[in-house]
Amino acid sequence: MLKELLKKDEIAAMKAKEKAKVSVLRLVSADIKSFEVNERQDISDEGVIKIIEKNIKQIKEALEYAKQLNNEEKIAEGNYALEVLAPYLPKQLSEEDVEGMIKEIITNGSYTAADMGKIMKEIMPKVAGKFDRSKINPMVKKLLG
Repeated sequence: MLKELLKKDEIAAMKAKEKAKVSVLRLVSADIKSFEVNERQDISDEGVIKIIEKNIKQIKEALEYAKQLNNEEKIAEGNYALEVLAPYLPKQLSEEDVEGMIKEIITNGSYTAADMGKIMKEIMPKVAGKFDRSKINPMVKKLLG
């Protein structure tokens, strides 16, 4: 399970005295623990992936801000954090892959521009954790033309 892998990697990073890596993994572990306490249930791999995605989104937002301030130290920290978390996500899909999936959904369902919501509902579970969700809507609009 992904949760155990994160914990094992956190312990290995502690033993190797990789403070930055330990810090990143502890943030994710804390979010996982918080979820489990609040929901009173063990978290699934999908839940762990959502937490990692949320952390990556926050790191990217902080990176944008650091770039605006030209803060090299924070930029380096953010990039390192992204490198640490990336291996825990499923293999990412390319834009071409997702575009092909959307085209297939549109063709098979005989959808029109009025069916945008139905298309989104069908594509989102297929790309969850494997593609930047914010890019889906513009792609669907473009393909519906």
